[in-house]
Amino acid sequence: MKSFREHLEYWRNEPEPRRQRRALFIAFSFTTLLFILWLASFRLSASLRVTPTVEMTTRPAVDGASPASGQVASPGIIARIKAGWETIVK
Repeated sequence: MKSFREHLEYWRNEPEPRRQRRALFIAFSFTTLLFILWLASFRLSASLRVTPTVEMTTRPAVDGASPASGQVASPGIIARIKAGWETIVK
């Protein structure tokens, strides 16, 4: 069995058109493999995506607290919500 260096020497001694054809084939094969893996990653990420369900979005209150008591909102958002609510109520 030839060593890797012997294979390289054999390939270096081949005619130029054959070496270019081999280089093109190797580059095309590697690019095709990467493209297939890239496409497969989209399918994998789509299968791992979690879609929200009713059980995930509605949680029961803990110890009599409201369900949103653990969430934090900025004062600007709260002011906009109050202003929007006041226009709806009027």
